[in-house]
Amino acid sequence: MCSCDRKLIEAHLNGDAQAFESIVRLHGPGVLGYLKKMTGSIDNSEDLFQETFQRVHKNAASFQGDHLKPWLFKIATNIAVNHYRKEGKRPTVSLSQAPVCSDGHNCLAGEALLEAKGPSPDQQAQLDETRQHVREAIVKLPEKQRATLIMNYYHKLSYKEIAEAMNCSVGTVKTNMFRALKRLSLLLANRCGGAI
Repeated sequence: MCSCDRKLIEAHLNGDAQAFESIVRLHGPGVLGYLKKMTGSIDNSEDLFQETFQRVHKNAASFQGDHLKPWLFKIATNIAVNHYRKEGKRPTVSLSQAPVCSDGHNCLAGEALLEAKGPSPDQQAQLDETRQHVREAIVKLPEKQRATLIMNYYHKLSYKEIAEAMNCSVGTVKTNMFRALKRLSLLLANRCGGAI
């Protein structure tokens, strides 16, 4: 989040192609990571990422404010929710895909884990299994709860920014977060036999 966002949008509106490239370079990884977590699918998230930035390009003149991140997440959320409503299904997590980490990239491959300093292979396997359980549980959350949790926890948006992105009050964001954490706790406890 930088104060240069307003200048980039204005430059883009004035025909500077590099300004839009800068917007994508600055905010694209976060938006893509968010969409991966929202959809549970790398393929779907890439398609929705393209659609998000097409909409940003088309509607740049409607941007108000100084910081793009909440506006971008609002667009990405609407696109993801609309996609799954049209499809008539909930997002799924593929067990064959490489897991998506909090930085929006794929986690280290198995060989790299052996070479990396850190947990032992047994500990890493347990961590990977726990992360997979968490990813599966997050995808099962209702859309608004899932979006709130992902924006706050993984993308560090404040409740005020989330409220702006979701076009609701801060109180609604707090309620969504409370419900998301409560439901996530129940889903994980049920998955792990009450061990969490």
